[in-house]
Amino acid sequence: MQAWQDPSIEEIRTKYQLFASENLEGDWRQRDADLEFSAQRWQQCADLGLFGLSMKKEYGGQELPYSHTIAALEGLCQGCHDTGFFFAMASQISGTQLALQALGSEDLKQKYLPALISGKHFTSLGFSELSAGSDIYSIETRATKTKGGYILEGKKAFITNSADATCCLVFAKTADNRSPFDFTAFMVDLDWEGVSHGEPFEKSSLRTCSLGQLHFNKVFVPEAHVIGSEGGGLAVIKVSIGWERILLMAVCLGPMSRVLETTVEQTKNRQQFGRPIGKFQHISGKIADMVLRRNMSRLVVYDLAGQLSKDDAVGKFLKEVAVTKLYVTENYIQFMLDATQIWGGRGVCKEWSIQQDMRDALSSTIWAGTSETLRNTIAKLEGVG
Repeated sequence: MQAWQDPSIEEIRTKYQLFASENLEGDWRQRDADLEFSAQRWQQCADLGLFGLSMKKEYGGQELPYSHTIAALEGLCQGCHDTGFFFAMASQISGTQLALQALGSEDLKQKYLPALISGKHFTSLGFSELSAGSDIYSIETRATKTKGGYILEGKKAFITNSADATCCLVFAKTADNRSPFDFTAFMVDLDWEGVSHGEPFEKSSLRTCSLGQLHFNKVFVPEAHVIGSEGGGLAVIKVSIGWERILLMAVCLGPMSRVLETTVEQTKNRQQFGRPIGKFQHISGKIADMVLRRNMSRLVVYDLAGQLSKDDAVGKFLKEVAVTKLYVTENYIQFMLDATQIWGGRGVCKEWSIQQDMRDALSSTIWAGTSETLRNTIAKLEGVG
Protein backbone atom coordinates (compact mmCIF):
# COMPACT_ATOMS: atom_id res chain seq x y z
CA MET A 1 0.00 0.00 0.00
CA GLN A 2 1.34 3.42 -0.97
CA ALA A 3 1.30 6.35 1.48
CA TRP A 4 -1.54 8.08 -0.37
CA GLN A 5 -3.67 4.92 -0.06
CA ASP A 6 -3.63 4.91 3.75
CA PRO A 7 -7.26 4.46 4.96
CA SER A 8 -7.16 7.56 7.19
CA ILE A 9 -5.86 9.66 4.31
CA GLU A 10 -8.44 8.24 1.92
CA GLU A 11 -11.17 9.03 4.46
CA ILE A 12 -10.10 12.69 4.60
CA ARG A 13 -9.79 12.92 0.80
CA THR A 14 -13.27 11.46 0.28
CA LYS A 15 -14.83 13.64 2.99
CA TYR A 16 -13.55 16.85 1.44
CA GLN A 17 -14.28 15.72 -2.11
CA LEU A 18 -17.93 15.09 -1.28
CA PHE A 19 -18.17 18.36 0.64
CA ALA A 20 -16.77 20.30 -2.31
CA SER A 21 -19.04 18.59 -4.80
CA GLU A 22 -22.16 19.24 -2.73
CA ASN A 23 -21.40 22.69 -1.30
CA LEU A 24 -18.73 24.48 -3.33
CA GLU A 25 -19.15 23.55 -6.99
CA GLY A 26 -22.19 25.72 -7.69
CA ASP A 27 -21.68 28.42 -10.31
CA TRP A 28 -17.94 27.83 -10.69
CA ARG A 29 -17.95 28.88 -14.35
CA GLN A 30 -19.38 32.30 -13.52
CA ARG A 31 -17.00 32.73 -10.57
CA ASP A 32 -14.07 32.04 -12.89
CA ALA A 33 -15.38 34.53 -15.44
CA ASP A 34 -15.98 37.22 -12.79
CA LEU A 35 -12.76 36.61 -10.78
CA GLU A 36 -15.04 36.12 -7.80
CA PHE A 37 -13.61 35.19 -4.41
CA SER A 38 -16.24 33.77 -2.07
CA ALA A 39 -15.78 34.64 1.61
CA GLN A 40 -18.87 32.57 2.41
CA ARG A 41 -17.42 29.41 0.88
CA TRP A 42 -14.08 30.14 2.59
CA GLN A 43 -15.87 30.22 5.94
CA GLN A 44 -17.57 26.92 5.14
CA CYS A 45 -14.16 25.30 4.65
CA ALA A 46 -12.89 26.87 7.86
CA ASP A 47 -15.92 25.52 9.74
CA LEU A 48 -15.13 22.06 8.35
CA GLY A 49 -11.67 22.33 9.91
CA LEU A 50 -9.50 22.64 6.80
CA PHE A 51 -7.17 25.34 8.09
CA GLY A 52 -6.44 23.55 11.34
CA LEU A 53 -5.90 19.97 10.20
CA SER A 54 -2.13 20.03 10.74
CA MET A 55 -1.96 22.93 13.19
CA LYS A 56 -1.37 22.53 16.92
CA LYS A 57 -4.34 22.05 19.23
CA GLU A 58 -3.53 25.06 21.42
CA TYR A 59 -4.31 27.30 18.43
CA GLY A 60 -7.48 25.48 17.42
CA GLY A 61 -5.95 22.79 15.22
CA GLN A 62 -6.15 19.00 15.13
CA GLU A 63 -2.43 18.13 14.87
CA LEU A 64 -2.98 15.58 12.10
CA PRO A 65 -0.04 14.64 9.84
CA TYR A 66 0.67 17.00 6.95
CA SER A 67 -0.41 14.30 4.52
CA HIS A 68 -3.96 14.76 5.81
CA THR A 69 -3.96 18.44 4.85
CA ILE A 70 -2.68 17.47 1.40
CA ALA A 71 -5.45 14.87 1.11
CA ALA A 72 -8.10 17.43 2.11
CA LEU A 73 -6.90 19.94 -0.48
CA GLU A 74 -6.64 17.20 -3.10
CA GLY A 75 -10.21 16.13 -2.33
CA LEU A 76 -11.52 19.68 -2.60
CA CYS A 77 -9.91 20.11 -6.02
CA GLN A 78 -11.26 16.76 -7.11
CA GLY A 79 -14.81 17.59 -6.07
CA CYS A 80 -14.99 21.16 -7.40
CA HIS A 81 -13.64 22.90 -10.51
CA ASP A 82 -12.77 26.13 -8.65
CA THR A 83 -9.04 25.38 -8.43
CA GLY A 84 -8.08 29.02 -7.87
CA PHE A 85 -10.14 29.14 -4.69
CA PHE A 86 -8.33 26.13 -3.26
CA PHE A 87 -4.98 27.53 -4.35
CA ALA A 88 -5.75 30.55 -2.16
CA MET A 89 -6.43 28.24 0.80
CA ALA A 90 -3.30 26.16 0.27
CA SER A 91 -1.27 29.36 -0.03
CA GLN A 92 -2.48 30.61 3.34
CA ILE A 93 -1.80 27.33 5.15
CA SER A 94 1.63 26.74 3.63
CA GLY A 95 2.94 30.24 3.05
CA THR A 96 1.97 31.82 6.37
CA GLN A 97 0.35 29.53 8.94
CA LEU A 98 3.04 26.83 9.04
CA ALA A 99 5.88 29.38 8.94
CA LEU A 100 4.30 31.37 11.76
CA GLN A 101 3.72 28.22 13.80
CA ALA A 102 7.33 27.13 13.30
CA LEU A 103 9.17 30.40 13.90
CA GLY A 104 6.79 33.01 15.31
CA SER A 105 6.73 34.18 18.91
CA GLU A 106 4.04 32.79 21.17
CA ASP A 107 2.31 36.19 21.19
CA LEU A 108 2.14 36.25 17.38
CA LYS A 109 0.90 32.68 17.25
CA GLN A 110 -1.85 33.45 19.74
CA LYS A 111 -2.83 36.61 17.91
CA TYR A 112 -3.02 35.22 14.38
CA LEU A 113 -3.28 31.44 14.24
CA PRO A 114 -6.67 30.94 15.95
CA ALA A 115 -8.15 33.71 13.78
CA LEU A 116 -6.69 32.20 10.58
CA ILE A 117 -7.79 28.69 11.49
CA SER A 118 -11.33 29.82 12.34
CA GLY A 119 -11.70 31.84 9.12
CA LYS A 120 -11.90 35.21 10.89
CA HIS A 121 -8.74 36.37 9.13
CA PHE A 122 -7.26 35.75 5.68
CA THR A 123 -3.58 36.13 5.03
CA SER A 124 -1.16 36.61 2.16
CA LEU A 125 2.57 36.17 1.63
CA GLY A 126 4.40 39.40 0.78
CA PHE A 127 7.56 38.16 -0.91
CA SER A 128 7.62 39.03 -4.63
CA GLU A 129 8.01 42.47 -6.17
CA LEU A 130 7.88 43.75 -9.73
CA SER A 131 11.68 43.55 -9.88
CA ALA A 132 12.26 40.67 -7.46
CA GLY A 133 11.16 37.06 -7.66
CA SER A 134 13.72 34.30 -7.88
CA ASP A 135 16.47 36.78 -6.95
CA ILE A 136 15.71 37.55 -3.32
CA TYR A 137 18.56 40.07 -3.17
CA SER A 138 16.63 42.32 -5.57
CA ILE A 139 13.95 43.04 -2.97
CA GLU A 140 13.60 46.80 -2.50
CA THR A 141 11.03 46.90 0.32
CA ARG A 142 12.88 48.16 3.38
CA ALA A 143 12.28 48.11 7.13
CA THR A 144 14.20 50.79 9.02
CA LYS A 145 14.68 50.44 12.77
CA THR A 146 12.97 53.05 14.90
CA LYS A 147 11.90 53.35 18.52
CA GLY A 148 9.73 50.38 19.40
CA GLY A 149 9.75 48.84 15.95
CA TYR A 150 10.37 49.46 12.26
CA ILE A 151 9.22 51.78 9.49
CA LEU A 152 8.20 49.69 6.48
CA GLU A 153 8.39 51.20 2.99
CA GLY A 154 8.03 49.58 -0.41
CA LYS A 155 5.75 47.79 -2.83
CA LYS A 156 4.97 44.10 -3.12
CA ALA A 157 3.54 42.59 -6.31
CA PHE A 158 2.11 39.26 -7.54
CA ILE A 159 0.76 38.69 -4.03
CA THR A 160 -1.70 35.82 -3.73
CA ASN A 161 -4.87 36.73 -1.78
CA SER A 162 -3.83 40.40 -1.73
CA ALA A 163 -7.31 41.77 -2.42
CA ASP A 164 -9.02 39.69 0.26
CA ALA A 165 -6.38 39.29 2.99
CA THR A 166 -6.60 41.03 6.35
CA CYS A 167 -2.93 40.46 7.22
CA CYS A 168 0.31 39.64 5.44
CA LEU A 169 3.66 37.99 6.14
CA VAL A 170 6.01 40.60 4.66
CA PHE A 171 9.70 40.20 3.84
CA ALA A 172 11.82 43.35 3.84
CA LYS A 173 15.47 44.35 3.79
CA THR A 174 16.99 45.41 7.08
CA ALA A 175 20.57 45.51 5.74
CA ASP A 176 22.41 45.93 2.42
CA ASN A 177 25.23 43.42 2.60
CA ARG A 178 23.80 41.09 -0.06
CA SER A 179 24.05 38.33 2.51
CA PRO A 180 21.55 35.78 3.85
CA PHE A 181 21.11 37.99 6.91
CA ASP A 182 19.82 41.05 5.04
CA PHE A 183 16.15 40.13 5.36
CA THR A 184 13.56 40.15 8.12
CA ALA A 185 10.00 38.77 8.21
CA PHE A 186 7.08 40.70 9.73
CA MET A 187 3.39 40.09 10.36
CA VAL A 188 1.53 43.16 9.16
CA ASP A 189 -2.16 43.94 9.54
CA LEU A 190 -3.45 45.37 6.27
CA ASP A 191 -5.67 47.94 7.98
CA TRP A 192 -2.67 49.71 9.53
CA GLU A 193 -2.04 53.31 8.56
CA GLY A 194 0.09 53.57 5.43
CA VAL A 195 -0.98 50.24 3.89
CA SER A 196 -2.83 50.38 0.56
CA HIS A 197 -3.72 48.08 -2.32
CA GLY A 198 -2.50 48.56 -5.87
CA GLU A 199 -4.52 47.51 -8.89
CA PRO A 200 -5.05 43.74 -9.00
CA PHE A 201 -3.79 41.72 -11.94
CA GLU A 202 -6.30 39.92 -14.16
CA LYS A 203 -4.92 36.42 -14.58
CA SER A 204 -5.69 33.80 -17.19
CA SER A 205 -5.43 31.04 -14.56
CA LEU A 206 -6.53 30.52 -10.96
CA ARG A 207 -8.84 33.48 -11.51
CA THR A 208 -10.87 33.21 -8.29
CA CYS A 209 -7.68 33.71 -6.28
CA SER A 210 -6.72 37.39 -6.26
CA LEU A 211 -3.24 38.45 -7.31
CA GLY A 212 -2.22 42.03 -6.74
CA GLN A 213 0.00 44.65 -5.18
CA LEU A 214 0.44 45.91 -1.63
CA HIS A 215 1.96 49.31 -0.93
CA PHE A 216 3.62 50.23 2.36
CA ASN A 217 4.09 53.96 2.92
CA LYS A 218 5.94 54.59 6.18
CA VAL A 219 4.05 51.83 7.98
CA PHE A 220 5.02 51.43 11.62
CA VAL A 221 5.49 47.76 12.52
CA PRO A 222 5.93 46.98 16.24
CA GLU A 223 9.07 45.06 17.11
CA ALA A 224 6.89 42.28 18.52
CA HIS A 225 5.68 41.59 14.97
CA VAL A 226 9.07 40.35 13.80
CA ILE A 227 8.96 36.63 13.01
CA GLY A 228 12.11 35.02 14.38
CA SER A 229 14.71 37.76 14.66
CA GLU A 230 16.09 40.69 12.69
CA GLY A 231 18.14 39.26 9.85
CA GLY A 232 16.43 35.89 10.22
CA GLY A 233 14.11 36.29 7.26
CA LEU A 234 15.85 33.70 5.12
CA ALA A 235 15.00 30.98 7.65
CA VAL A 236 11.35 32.04 7.45
CA ILE A 237 11.48 32.04 3.65
CA LYS A 238 12.85 28.49 3.60
CA VAL A 239 9.97 27.25 5.73
CA SER A 240 7.31 29.32 3.96
CA ILE A 241 8.34 28.60 0.38
CA GLY A 242 9.25 25.02 1.28
CA TRP A 243 5.75 24.30 2.54
CA GLU A 244 4.23 26.06 -0.45
CA ARG A 245 6.16 23.72 -2.74
CA ILE A 246 4.63 20.72 -0.96
CA LEU A 247 1.07 21.67 -0.02
CA LEU A 248 0.36 23.43 -3.30
CA MET A 249 1.03 20.13 -5.06
CA ALA A 250 -2.38 19.01 -3.79
CA VAL A 251 -3.82 21.66 -6.11
CA CYS A 252 -2.24 19.70 -8.97
CA LEU A 253 -3.22 16.21 -7.79
CA GLY A 254 -6.94 16.90 -7.33
CA PRO A 255 -7.59 18.27 -10.83
CA MET A 256 -5.58 15.43 -12.38
CA SER A 257 -7.85 12.82 -10.78
CA ARG A 258 -11.00 14.72 -11.72
CA VAL A 259 -9.92 15.28 -15.32
CA LEU A 260 -8.70 11.69 -15.70
CA GLU A 261 -12.12 10.38 -14.75
CA THR A 262 -14.02 12.59 -17.19
CA THR A 263 -11.49 12.06 -20.00
CA VAL A 264 -11.70 8.27 -19.71
CA GLU A 265 -15.47 8.57 -20.07
CA GLN A 266 -14.97 10.80 -23.11
CA THR A 267 -12.81 8.16 -24.80
CA LYS A 268 -15.55 5.59 -24.22
CA ASN A 269 -18.47 7.71 -25.36
CA ARG A 270 -17.11 9.72 -28.27
CA GLN A 271 -16.99 7.79 -31.52
CA GLN A 272 -15.05 8.42 -34.70
CA PHE A 273 -14.78 6.13 -37.71
CA GLY A 274 -17.44 3.91 -36.19
CA ARG A 275 -15.82 3.11 -32.85
CA PRO A 276 -14.98 4.79 -29.49
CA ILE A 277 -11.88 6.95 -29.74
CA GLY A 278 -10.34 5.03 -26.82
CA LYS A 279 -9.95 2.07 -29.18
CA PHE A 280 -7.31 4.02 -31.09
CA GLN A 281 -3.83 3.29 -29.79
CA HIS A 282 -2.65 6.90 -29.78
CA ILE A 283 -5.60 7.86 -27.56
CA SER A 284 -5.32 4.90 -25.20
CA GLY A 285 -1.59 5.60 -24.94
CA LYS A 286 -2.31 9.15 -23.79
CA ILE A 287 -4.69 7.81 -21.13
CA ALA A 288 -1.96 5.47 -19.91
CA ASP A 289 0.46 8.41 -19.72
CA MET A 290 -2.09 10.44 -17.76
CA VAL A 291 -2.52 7.60 -15.25
CA LEU A 292 1.25 7.33 -14.92
CA ARG A 293 1.70 11.07 -14.36
CA ARG A 294 -1.10 11.26 -11.77
CA ASN A 295 -0.01 8.16 -9.84
CA MET A 296 3.69 9.00 -9.76
CA SER A 297 2.95 12.57 -8.72
CA ARG A 298 0.83 11.31 -5.84
CA LEU A 299 3.58 8.92 -4.85
CA VAL A 300 6.33 11.54 -4.56
CA VAL A 301 4.13 14.13 -2.79
CA TYR A 302 2.81 11.82 -0.08
CA ASP A 303 6.17 10.13 0.36
CA LEU A 304 7.84 13.46 1.06
CA ALA A 305 5.02 14.64 3.35
CA GLY A 306 5.42 11.45 5.38
CA GLN A 307 9.06 12.29 6.09
CA LEU A 308 8.18 15.61 7.73
CA SER A 309 7.27 15.57 11.39
CA LYS A 310 7.83 19.21 12.41
CA ASP A 311 6.83 22.57 10.92
CA ASP A 312 10.44 23.63 10.34
CA ALA A 313 11.66 20.22 9.13
CA VAL A 314 11.00 21.28 5.55
CA GLY A 315 14.21 23.34 5.64
CA LYS A 316 16.19 20.10 5.90
CA PHE A 317 14.64 18.71 2.71
CA LEU A 318 15.35 21.54 0.28
CA LYS A 319 16.50 19.30 -2.55
CA GLU A 320 13.68 16.79 -2.12
CA VAL A 321 11.13 19.61 -2.03
CA ALA A 322 12.57 21.15 -5.21
CA VAL A 323 12.57 17.79 -6.98
CA THR A 324 8.94 17.14 -6.00
CA LYS A 325 7.69 20.55 -7.08
CA LEU A 326 9.55 20.37 -10.40
CA TYR A 327 8.42 16.83 -11.17
CA VAL A 328 4.75 17.29 -10.25
CA THR A 329 4.15 20.64 -11.96
CA GLU A 330 5.80 19.70 -15.24
CA ASN A 331 3.82 16.46 -15.30
CA TYR A 332 0.67 18.39 -14.38
CA ILE A 333 0.98 20.58 -17.47
CA GLN A 334 1.74 17.66 -19.79
CA PHE A 335 -1.20 15.77 -18.26
CA MET A 336 -3.55 18.64 -19.12
CA LEU A 337 -2.08 18.97 -22.62
CA ASP A 338 -2.85 15.30 -23.24
CA ALA A 339 -6.38 15.73 -21.90
CA THR A 340 -6.94 18.78 -24.12
CA GLN A 341 -5.74 16.85 -27.16
CA ILE A 342 -8.12 14.00 -26.40
CA TRP A 343 -11.07 16.38 -25.99
CA GLY A 344 -10.24 18.03 -29.32
CA GLY A 345 -12.38 21.04 -30.16
CA ARG A 346 -14.26 20.68 -26.90
CA GLY A 347 -10.96 21.07 -25.05
CA VAL A 348 -10.62 24.72 -26.05
CA CYS A 349 -14.27 25.82 -25.79
CA LYS A 350 -15.62 27.49 -22.67
CA GLU A 351 -18.70 25.26 -22.70
CA TRP A 352 -16.47 22.45 -21.42
CA SER A 353 -14.25 22.56 -18.33
CA ILE A 354 -10.99 21.27 -19.82
CA GLN A 355 -9.90 24.71 -21.01
CA GLN A 356 -10.09 26.04 -17.44
CA ASP A 357 -8.10 23.11 -16.08
CA MET A 358 -5.47 23.72 -18.75
CA ARG A 359 -5.31 27.43 -17.89
CA ASP A 360 -5.01 26.68 -14.18
CA ALA A 361 -2.16 24.24 -14.81
CA LEU A 362 -0.05 26.60 -16.91
CA SER A 363 1.03 28.81 -14.01
CA SER A 364 2.17 25.88 -11.85
CA THR A 365 5.75 25.93 -13.13
CA ILE A 366 5.96 29.62 -12.16
CA TRP A 367 4.46 29.98 -8.68
CA ALA A 368 6.50 29.02 -5.58
CA GLY A 369 9.68 28.81 -7.65
CA THR A 370 10.06 28.56 -11.41
CA SER A 371 11.23 25.33 -13.00
CA GLU A 372 14.46 27.06 -14.00
CA THR A 373 15.16 28.15 -10.42
CA LEU A 374 14.35 24.69 -9.09
CA ARG A 375 16.77 23.08 -11.53
CA ASN A 376 19.47 25.49 -10.36
CA THR A 377 18.68 24.61 -6.73
CA ILE A 378 18.82 20.88 -7.37
CA ALA A 379 22.12 21.12 -9.24
CA LYS A 380 23.64 23.33 -6.57
CA LEU A 381 22.62 20.95 -3.78
CA GLU A 382 24.22 18.15 -5.79
CA GLY A 383 27.46 20.14 -5.73
CA VAL A 384 27.27 21.52 -9.26
CA GLY A 385 27.73 25.24 -9.88
